[in-house]
Amino acid sequence: MRNLKYLFAFIGTLSVILTSCDVIEGPFTEEAVVGECLEKCKKILLEDYTGHKCGNCPRASEKVEELKNIYGEQLITIAIHAGSFAEPSGSYFTNDFRTNTGNEWDRHFGISAAGNPKGMINRSGYPESNHILDFEQWTQEVDKHLQNKPEAYIDLDVNYHSTTRSLEIFSTTEILQSTSDALSLNMILTENSVIAYQKNYGADPEKIPDYEHNHMMRKSLTGTWGTDLGQKYYDKDDLIKKSFHVILDLEWIPENMSVVAFISKTNNFELIQAQETPIK
Repeated sequence: MRNLKYLFAFIGTLSVILTSCDVIEGPFTEEAVVGECLEKCKKILLEDYTGHKCGNCPRASEKVEELKNIYGEQLITIAIHAGSFAEPSGSYFTNDFRTNTGNEWDRHFGISAAGNPKGMINRSGYPESNHILDFEQWTQEVDKHLQNKPEAYIDLDVNYHSTTRSLEIFSTTEILQSTSDALSLNMILTENSVIAYQKNYGADPEKIPDYEHNHMMRKSLTGTWGTDLGQKYYDKDDLIKKSFHVILDLEWIPENMSVVAFISKTNNFELIQAQETPIK
């Protein structure tokens, strides 16, 4: 298990509760000393629910990058554009970055209805309504989950064929702790460096034409809730292999894209492991 040593320095106050993209007073900073990730270590998924018309969402995006600097490869992020702030409108916000799966997740978990920016860490706390987190809460929740031993590990191999834009994905799930829980594998495509308009309450003017959107969810290859790993009981050291194939849309840039995989418990959707690998 990875050894973690954290030194957090908090500056200022966090006195305003985030609601429906209201402006938040701040700021605070974090510093950490982090050990190296050992083989088959625990990895955490942060789902950042966002939208190009959400003026506070850039604050959450900045928090994502801070946390990735702290936790390195043990933190994997998907930015899900969903809800009213993600809808296209007017002459500036013409792009539609929503996905069918992202919309279904948003409705099921009630994220944007609680007021973006919001997120989930490993979907923990559902269905008791403790799963919806403000970005100020993400650090503590990630740290808490990293204390747990990994229950499984995901190995990903990808083959991308540039002439056909065809992507093949081969996954191997290794069970590290025996379980009788039903398990599902989810396979997601994300893209970095998508340049488009974004509202930002901290900027003047607020409408930024060349904002860089990162970790953007582009497509699910396994529907809304993933594909069943296919066993009634999983013994330690079991290996489950799956393969996937997709043709990338012409507007996507393969060099900026990654495959994100995660395993969740089918009954409550909580994650037990995640993984990420670049397409190229």
